[in-house]
This record gives sequence, C-alpha cells and structure tokens, in this order.
Amino acid sequence: MKMVGHIGTFLMALFMYQCLLAEDPVRGYLASPGFINQPVKSTFFFSGNWRNGVQFYDYNPSDNRGLYTVHPSDARHLGWSENVSFRNFAVQTMVEAGVNVINMSYWGLPGSDNWANWSPMQTSTASHDQLFDAALGKEILIAPYIESFAKTDHFDGFSFADDFPGSASNPAPLLVTMIEDLVNRYLVGPANAQWPSKWAQVYDKNGTERYLISIIHVASNQSPVTDQVFAEGFDLVAGAVFESTGIHVGFALDILPPDSYAPGLFKATPASTGPWLSQQNSVLAIQCFIPEIWKGISDENLLIAWKREYQTAWINTGIPFIHDLSSGYDAHVVFPTSPVYGNNQLWLDLQTQAINDFGSQAFTFNAWNGYTEGLAGVPTLQYGDQIYNWISELFYIPEDSTGLNHDPVWFKKATEVFPNPVTGMATLRLLNQGEPLLSFKLVNMHGKVIETWEATPGNGPIYSVEINMIDLPAGSYYFIAHTDKTTCFEKILRVE
Repeated sequence: MKMVGHIGTFLMALFMYQCLLAEDPVRGYLASPGFINQPVKSTFFFSGNWRNGVQFYDYNPSDNRGLYTVHPSDARHLGWSENVSFRNFAVQTMVEAGVNVINMSYWGLPGSDNWANWSPMQTSTASHDQLFDAALGKEILIAPYIESFAKTDHFDGFSFADDFPGSASNPAPLLVTMIEDLVNRYLVGPANAQWPSKWAQVYDKNGTERYLISIIHVASNQSPVTDQVFAEGFDLVAGAVFESTGIHVGFALDILPPDSYAPGLFKATPASTGPWLSQQNSVLAIQCFIPEIWKGISDENLLIAWKREYQTAWINTGIPFIHDLSSGYDAHVVFPTSPVYGNNQLWLDLQTQAINDFGSQAFTFNAWNGYTEGLAGVPTLQYGDQIYNWISELFYIPEDSTGLNHDPVWFKKATEVFPNPVTGMATLRLLNQGEPLLSFKLVNMHGKVIETWEATPGNGPIYSVEINMIDLPAGSYYFIAHTDKTTCFEKILRVE
C-alpha cells in the first residue's frame, strides 16, 4: 500500500475534489460525459501496425524492427492491423494503467502514409478508425496529436514551424486543413455514430467545452513573429475551424524550449509569450514532449534540474500544465549521436519527486510504443514491468488522497489480497501497525465509490474484509483505507 501525506498536494486534491462534486468547469480538465473535471492522464501512442514487413496499410514500408532500442515482452499491441483482439488488448492495457486519454499520432491526410525510415509504427488514417473503434465501450478517450512529417510521393509533408501562425486572413493553412480532416471524419460525418463520444473534450478558460488537439514541436520559422502574433495564431486557427465545421477545438502545446538547440526561429517563453497565450480561449494546456531532449546532455540530475525550472516557469503562467513523463531516452540505434538518459530507477525517482513537489494532477506519458527512442510504457524484455507499474501508480491518485510520498512500512509488510487478480470474491487482510483504521472503500480507477465498510477489528489488530467483485466489469480497482490522519490504497485487478 502507499501511504500519502504531502500537505500541498492534499490541498490541491481537496480543491479539485470539491470542484468535482460541484461540477464547476475546471480549466484544462476533461469535459467529456463520464469524465467531467478529471485531470488529463494521457499517453502518446502510434496507432497502427509495427513495421514487420508483413502487415501494412496503403503503403508497404520496409521492416524496421532491427532499429528498436527496447522490445516489448508482449507484442500483441504492435500487431495492430492483424485482428480486433490485439487492438482491444492495446487499449485495455492503457485503461488498466490509469490512462484516460490516448494522444493519437497523426501524420497527414488520408492516403498520405508518410514513413520515415526510423518510424516505429505505421500510423495510417485507417489505423485511426481502428483506434476509435477499439476505444468504444472502454473508459478512455482520444485526442489527435498532430506531428510534422517529411515530404513523400503521396503528400507534400507538413512542418508546424513553417506553417504557423500564417496570417490573420489565412491562419496556418495546412494545420487548418488537417484539423478539418479530423473533425469531419470523427465529429461532423463519422462512419460510426459513436466515434464523436470518444474524442476528448476539455474546458477552456471560459468553461466552454472544446475538442482537444495536441501539437508536438511548437515553434515558428516565419518572420517577423511577435509574442502576441504567435499566441493569437491559435485562436485564429480555432476560429477558422469553427467557421468551416461549427466545431470548437482547443490545443495542448508542446512548446519547444528557447535555451536549447530545438529548431525554430521563434520559440515561446513563459515570461514574454506566456501572458499572451494565457489569454487565448483555444490554449487549453501546456503539454510537453520530453523537452529535456533538446538540451543534448545525459546527466539525469542536470536534466531534471533544468526540467523543473522549465516546468515551474510555465506553471506560473496560469496556463494549465500537464506534467510530462518518460521512461528515459535512448535512440543510439537510430540516432548514434543523440543523448542517452533514464531507463533507471534514479530517473523515475527524480520525476516522482517533482510530481510530489508540484502537486501535479494531470500527466502525459511519452510514449507507449516509440521503441526506436527507447520510450516504453509497456513491459519490455529489457526493463520488465518497472515502467508500466510506475505509470500505473502515478496515474491513479484517489480523489481524496493526500499526495504521493511513499512510506510502505505501515501497511505493506502485513497486507494480503487473495486472490489478485480476482474473478469474483477476494479477501483483504492486513495487520495495522499504526493508527486505528476508521473505514475502507472500494473505488474504480476514476475514483467512483463501489462499496464502503466501517473498520471492525478482528483478532487483535488484524482487519479482514470480504470483497464481492463478481458483478463488476474487468479492470483496475483500488481498496482504500482511512485513518484519522492518512489515506492508503491497494490495487486490485478484476479479470474475466
């Protein structure tokens, strides 16, 4: 079990919980039915098939499995196009880790199929349809993640920095075209009437629901560009999309850091650009994608120190901040000169400590299947289930918890849940070595209370609770114990 007791995080969690009860819109939080006022807990994901030289969509790419830096121990989620069960397995694995939004990598219009030699996955628009189908009936949403991509025989390519912000009369024309494509396919004229319900909606600063779009590598190569012009470009793009489709969209931005070798003639800063960005209705959050990679160093302590300063500066702008996480970066197989860091306990602990200190509630993990960069959210041959378990623990924070400071001594040595995973009935026994317990409750992964019990001591300090999960759907649940000072929780997996 995890003992939690960080006062700053407790106050933030209490505030967000009160907001949840009142259902007042919280800027930057989810607005989709069933997810109202939940913080975003997302993962970057290449939907589609791995490049194994066998399965493919419109274009047959070469086999690039030899470029993988790490390898999944269960590759079913990579055989995406092979059958429906593999796609369901991939999405359900995310759900069970606590992910509520899939950042769906988008590389262009239908038929464009752009595959750089190092791309780990095929992300054809056909695979996007498959992802929306796979998400149906599951407690998870989707947000398109627009990437830059190279010119091919099928498409002229796209560079956000070259396209943005455009002009007031013609804002970022290629970006608008791609957003219109997504909106028309999944909201305005979907092939499946249920698809619109799976596109994540987020509250803007006025409490208006907007369909979330993530954008990677946000900078500009246009000149001249001022802080104001750059910031206002996002509302102009959202306005152009609304004029053509009638749909309100908003953006989570991966701002490229200026004090680095990241590309872009103009790169936004928290101090000068932040005030302008905070005024834009369409700017929903700052959501970075491993910004520390642009520092070009491999020292974990130096990287996390820089990362904390960068995060603090953006948090202080008042724009909702989605805390970015990664297992580490190791692309030496593909990019031999790139830095290598993380993929060790120190890197995970440094990020966890930052989350504790900032009281973060919203997270994004990068990435679920970017194996050419060594970014892995699933169990792998190299690192086992270390990263997956780390994500699961961070992504689930009970709505009434008081933080993430771990002190397992109190309960863990004497806690037993059996069986776990469970198909029907389970028993939880624990020896209380600290404060008297007051109550227990069983909640689902979104914090909804399933059942509560008053704590009744059995034989001395031993507590025993019978849990009937026969009628509950498969997925992750949490058994939460309360004392008058602390809250602790234990994960239980319900399987068919």
